[in-house]
Amino acid sequence: MISVIIPIYNVMPYLPMCLDSILNQSHRNLEIILVDDGSTDGCPQLCDDYAIKDSRIKVIHKKNGGLSDARNKGVETATGKWIYFVDSDDWLDKDAILKLHQFAIEHDCDVVQENMYYVYRENMLYRKASTRELYKTILDRNDAMRELIINDRVKNFAWGKLYKAELIKDLAFPKGKYFEDSFWQHYVIDKVNRYGIIDEPLYYYRQREDSISGTPSNKLKDLLEGNKQRLDFIQRIYPNLYPIMLQKYEELYDQFYPKRGLKYRINRFLLKIKGRLSPNKYITINI
Repeated sequence: MISVIIPIYNVMPYLPMCLDSILNQSHRNLEIILVDDGSTDGCPQLCDDYAIKDSRIKVIHKKNGGLSDARNKGVETATGKWIYFVDSDDWLDKDAILKLHQFAIEHDCDVVQENMYYVYRENMLYRKASTRELYKTILDRNDAMRELIINDRVKNFAWGKLYKAELIKDLAFPKGKYFEDSFWQHYVIDKVNRYGIIDEPLYYYRQREDSISGTPSNKLKDLLEGNKQRLDFIQRIYPNLYPIMLQKYEELYDQFYPKRGLKYRINRFLLKIKGRLSPNKYITINI
């Protein structure tokens, strides 16, 4: 069984599309855990309504504690052999979980990551794989860590990946932090023997101006802190990768503390993480 964990907070306009995409998955053996993190809109009632319709759904209502706290509660509740995170404003291709699970079993992977669409109002982008990458779909621990550091093939996001539950059950997300994945993901990779990548885009990542990652503010400083912790971790455990991590950290640091103004730096950073500064690596689809 696969436990699908969905943290939910005030996303009423987007939640039905997300939930319907999960209920309609071709892989049916799912435990769907909806963690209502103290929503003040119609989400709590909607979650309960969906639970009545489908016995696979478990609903947890809790006081607002943030995304990390909601994910941690979901992981504590999960009973599946595999865990998959979905953000509540995103949605999945109907065969996403099936393809991830089949790949994991066939190649004995601890984690399998899918490609994704970056969904904007008028178009979608997805990363195109090179011919070389299409044939190299399994990474060992060192290669996976390297790819995480350079943030190219292995993405920092917690969502959009199928994890062996035993791999992450004891790895809690840091409470009260934004960009919590940057504090967490390298610990996951450090426990991986085989990391699989499916280059087919199966996850739809909605780009919202009011989302956490879309709001230019001092919240981005948490990302810098997470990467500083990662830098120290890499220096201790993967010294061969330290020069690469140091360069990436210095580049990130320069987004916050160069001579240019804060607004310019944050806007440039957001464009970079959304792929707009690397058009040769992305294919655009008009909606």
